[in-house]
Amino acid sequence: MAVGSMRFKLQLQSPTRTLDDGGGATIVWTKVADVFASITPKSSTEQLFADKLRDKLDSVIRIRYRSGITTAYRLVQTFTRDGVTTTRTFEISGILNVDNTFKFLDLDVSEGVPT
Repeated sequence: MAVGSMRFKLQLQSPTRTLDDGGGATIVWTKVADVFASITPKSSTEQLFADKLRDKLDSVIRIRYRSGITTAYRLVQTFTRDGVTTTRTFEISGILNVDNTFKFLDLDVSEGVPT
């Protein structure tokens, strides 16, 4: 893999469950690390959610190997283009140790999934 192909800076986040004043719980996302990755789109579909049409994009994100990542984690990309700041949130649905070499992880992710 060429060094320049992992050019997107993403924030790896883990969920932390905190109790609220009403006796319920809230999930707070905590930064684990900044990682550089390649993002390869796989498919795009439209879903109906809350009576609205919503785009869902499935991709594969490749990062350097790190232990401890689970499907409960997520990746967030924030960037500015032409003065507009955009944030993309990727929910992890699968984790693959590429070639079983412990060098790279391929993360199956979805963007635009209702949470």
